Amino acid sequence: MKTVKIALLGLGTVGSGVKNILEEKKDQLSQKLFEKTGEKKVIEIKKILVRNTDKDYGVDKAILTDDYAQIINDPQIQIVVELIGGQEPASKYMEQAIEAGKHVVTANKMAIAMSGGSIEDKAREKGVSFMYEASVAGTIPVIRVIEDSLVANEIQKISGIINGTTNYILSKMMNENQSFESALKKAQELGFAEADPTSDVEGYDAMYKIAILSKLAFNIMPDLNDIKRTGIRGVSISDINKARENANTIKFIAQAEKCRDGVRVSVSPLEISKDHSLANVDGAMNAVYITCDNAGEIMLQGAGAGSRPTASAVVSDIFAIAEKL
Repeated sequence: MKTVKIALLGLGTVGSGVKNILEEKKDQLSQKLFEKTGEKKVIEIKKILVRNTDKDYGVDKAILTDDYAQIINDPQIQIVVELIGGQEPASKYMEQAIEAGKHVVTANKMAIAMSGGSIEDKAREKGVSFMYEASVAGTIPVIRVIEDSLVANEIQKISGIINGTTNYILSKMMNENQSFESALKKAQELGFAEADPTSDVEGYDAMYKIAILSKLAFNIMPDLNDIKRTGIRGVSISDINKARENANTIKFIAQAEKCRDGVRVSVSPLEISKDHSLANVDGAMNAVYITCDNAGEIMLQGAGAGSRPTASAVVSDIFAIAEKL
């Protein structure tokens, strides 16, 4: 039995989800690896980076460490899974892992978008995998669709609802006539929104995600300062009523479109027809709408946030790398 040893950086909401799925689905993943490769393989967590090794995380304390060097310098660890979030030290940790010849999986849209593509370029130079399916739309495999399924197409436009928090809030406002403040409070109570919801409601989260999709679709990583970004704080009940009177709805749409002078990228609340496919994507769900030359129009929909949905996408990337090792 070949053991694929990995390290998790962080054991928060997503990190815990990844750990739990790997433990619960250990035999199933090994069976699928055998079916695909003909080799008996098992995925094993060797180390988990945490801030406080004395805290009870419900795991064997022998695998906990607060020293990243123990992970970087361990030749047995082949895959580093970065789940601490934020730009730093996450970006530094991923770059160090790549320099050490380790494959990297992440769900960190901020670090990817703000790197301008440099982390991916470094991984390519080093000949290691850098996978980030979970960074954009939770369970929706949009990155694999763009990179694999649509290789015979020229993508013309990507638009979508790629932030579950804002979609939940606008859905509450539209369907139940709630105010922004009331809908936000409910989202926070349910865990869809953080105590400080700025990244979501001001559009930063969606901006990072559409930048990543733009790079994948058009091979251009947009300057984040050039992306037109408008959050949803300014959406009022009067705006909701006006949209309803027009038989429309308001959705928080991120879009990247190829044009003559490059790629136009924006994130903002838009009034769209109720006949549009994105109009009926409610709650904390995500959806990505892709327009291309040969395949035409495609829409992918699924859970966009939460421990298990995001962790599911992370485990999918870990599996894809383990398959090749």
